[in-house]
Order: sequence, then C-alpha cells, then structure tokens
Amino acid sequence: MTTILNTHQPALSGHYFVTGTDTEIGKTTTTANLVKALAEQGNSVYAIKPVTAGLESSDTGEPFSDDAKRINSFANVHPPIEAIAPICLRTPCSPHIAAKIDGVNLTAEQITAVTQQTLQDYPADTVLIEGAGGWFTPINRTQTLADVAVALNCPVIVVVGVKLGSLNHAMLTLQAVWQSGLEVALVVFNKLAADTPFFDEQVAWLCDYISGEASQYQLVTPQFMSQDFLRC
Repeated sequence: MTTILNTHQPALSGHYFVTGTDTEIGKTTTTANLVKALAEQGNSVYAIKPVTAGLESSDTGEPFSDDAKRINSFANVHPPIEAIAPICLRTPCSPHIAAKIDGVNLTAEQITAVTQQTLQDYPADTVLIEGAGGWFTPINRTQTLADVAVALNCPVIVVVGVKLGSLNHAMLTLQAVWQSGLEVALVVFNKLAADTPFFDEQVAWLCDYISGEASQYQLVTPQFMSQDFLRC
C-alpha cells in the first residue's frame, strides 16, 4: 500500500485534542498553523491550552501563557485569556511537578470541566485543544492528560516529530490513542531539522502503517500532512 500525503489543508470540523510524540516537536506551531488554515477556509475557530506549565511575563510583570497566545494568533473567535488558558503553572516542567511546586491540586476532572466550560461558552465551527508534552503526560500521581482526552471524547490530532526513533514513538502514541477508544483524525509529520535523515522514507512508512492499522479502530483513515515547522 502507498498512501499519499495531503497536498491541501486538512478538513476539520468540531472539537479536537492535539497531542504529540514528545515535547518540543512543534505541537504549538502546528496548532497555530491549523487555526490559521481553518480560518482561511471560512471556519470560526480558536484553540484552548487547558494546562500551561511555564509562563512569560508581560511588560507590567503579569504572568501569562505564551503558548495560549501563540496558538490563537490567527483565531477569529476570541475568548478571554482565562478561558483559553484556564490553568497556568509557573514552572516549565511536567504539569504534575509544576502543580506541586505551585501548591495546586491538579486533576483530570478539573481540567475536563474548565475545558468543557469554555467550549460551551464560546462555540465555534472548530476548536483545537492542545495538550502538554505527549499522550501520557502526568498531571498527578495517578492521572495523565490521556484521561482528559478520553473524558472530552473528541478525535485526536497526533503531531509526530520526525527524527531517529520517531517511528517507534509514533506507533506507541497511535496505539495508545486507539486503545483508549478514541479516533485519530489527523497525523502531522514535522521535520525537526533541514537535514533530518530519511525524512521522506520515514513518513512514507508511517503513512502506510497508520492506514493499515487504523482500519481496526475507526471507519475513516486519518488525514496526513507534512510540514517543516522550523520555517513556519
């Protein structure tokens, strides 16, 4: 089987949870780019960053979620910052550690509730919900962001940072999503460096693998797209 990457922007309508195969693989840039493409297609669209770990400071010294602002750079629906970044932790590390440092009791139920409230208060054709790190990023001793995604019960966008080892990372992430009972709507392949070895070969293999495996878990094959996020 040979699967060809989409040569156009993906069609997305509804709510989607955005996860990745690792941290620092272009998830935030990808979310911003998708928001821009969807707005250009005529959709009403914005993005939510339910949990931010690591804040920037404004000119007045106020802490804010830079990720939440970045993913909404091209949004045409504009909820207030407290709605798109409801939980902000100061330390740039795994949320369960950042929460402990800040003295915050972080739970999947809490994160799900505040996200659903924003979705209810600010309807749009498409809303992207960006996670933090990878699929199983911990939020406390027993729960991960996967629990939030399952509770939200929306299709998943998987961002793959293509590098040495990414085939295994992508396969493990996709299997985890499927085994949770959720569908994969889109897989985005990010080229992490201009000289990424065998980028095209890795992407071609993953497209074929995903297309074959997806038939066991969902009726529609995921969409695929590729980008060099460093140039976005």
